[in-house]
Amino acid sequence: MLTHIQEIIDSVSNSYGDEFFTKITLALNKVISADYTFIARINSETYSCKTERLVAKGKVAENFQYSLKNTPCANVANNSVCFYAKDVGNFYPEDQLLIDMKIQAYIGTPLIDSKQEVIGLIVALFETEHNTEQETTALFQLFSGRIAAELERLDYEHSLEEKISTRTKELSNTITQLQQTQKQLVESEKMSALGNLVAGVSHEVNTPLGIAITTHSIMADELKKLKDKLDSNSLSMKDMENFRNNSDSALTMQGENLNRAKKLIENFKKTAADQHQLEIETLDIGQYYQKVISTLRSMLKPQNVTLEINCQDTIMLATYPGVHAQILTNLINNSVKHGFVNNKEASTDTDNINQENKITIEIKQLTADEVEVIYSDNGCGLSKEAQQHVFEPFFTTARNQGGIGLGMSIVFNLINQKINGSIELKNTSSGACFHYKFKENKSKYNG
Repeated sequence: MLTHIQEIIDSVSNSYGDEFFTKITLALNKVISADYTFIARINSETYSCKTERLVAKGKVAENFQYSLKNTPCANVANNSVCFYAKDVGNFYPEDQLLIDMKIQAYIGTPLIDSKQEVIGLIVALFETEHNTEQETTALFQLFSGRIAAELERLDYEHSLEEKISTRTKELSNTITQLQQTQKQLVESEKMSALGNLVAGVSHEVNTPLGIAITTHSIMADELKKLKDKLDSNSLSMKDMENFRNNSDSALTMQGENLNRAKKLIENFKKTAADQHQLEIETLDIGQYYQKVISTLRSMLKPQNVTLEINCQDTIMLATYPGVHAQILTNLINNSVKHGFVNNKEASTDTDNINQENKITIEIKQLTADEVEVIYSDNGCGLSKEAQQHVFEPFFTTARNQGGIGLGMSIVFNLINQKINGSIELKNTSSGACFHYKFKENKSKYNG
């Protein structure tokens, strides 16, 4: 008996879920020399069982569902150990499954959860007479607790997933809207850079939302503890103080993260709408650039890039917001994909290898109606060939990585054709540096 117990324990050690059910069913089936052994869940609403794992003739077989009516399993479902050494079919003549399988002996043990409710059963079937009732029953009862605990754990995980799914329904709807916005934006090549943006914003929103969901669960747990104390008339002032402190902390954290998620979504929706509609607006250029950058943070994370915007003065100008969003998206995407991805490989200087990846954007007002933007990164820079062709359409140094070479061409055309400006690449000792200028669009006042 002890040898059998140790054999089963060794076989299921450090296993969970499907792997655990497979291993323990195989082990029990082997030890008791059964023809069929299975673990099943009980569905009280349909008065039926569905196997979680079935072993037939020593091998894992396909799961099946059956009615409890007129079966020995019905007794087990009522929290009874059921054993028939032989002729079990004579006691249950309407159980066609026993007849078809030519079963002689039956043993079943209920699986009871932490609430002392029967949630399943473990059954062994024998085609011949079986006389070792005591040992088989002892083995089943010994491991029934572990099996029931695993079933309950999986049920809890499933319940938690459903709860999270329900609580994140609003986020899912927002993400769906973002995805729909993405499809509209990618109608032309110059909008394609926003493809990564939607996924990035969704990822960014998931972080504060996940924290908010976690704090909600903590609050729910604290409330349950408080209710339990009330129900048992054991509530103390210390318990109330703990509940108040924990609730205050959780609510503060939840509120901060929900507001963060809301702000990220609002910024993205505004930026996406600007790029789609391309309407002239009077903007505070520095503030608008900051808002666009907040939606692009996820693009910077893979290469650990920091981004700094310098705009000392308030610059109010009539221009196309969406064009500036597209320009910044393409420039930053270009730095991340080309400037920083090979930065360490391209450098032979120890100081440069250890440097921080950084993008700097400086905004200056040249005249009442003209602004200059200096965009620079400290990446690996451009080769001489790339410097000569950087604004040409379809020129790329990453063709083998899927690049098509339209990013900087789009930037060039947007600046020259949409915002009355110009752009040029400046020679620097390291990294890439672009200077572009744009003028106020007076057509807003002409019509």
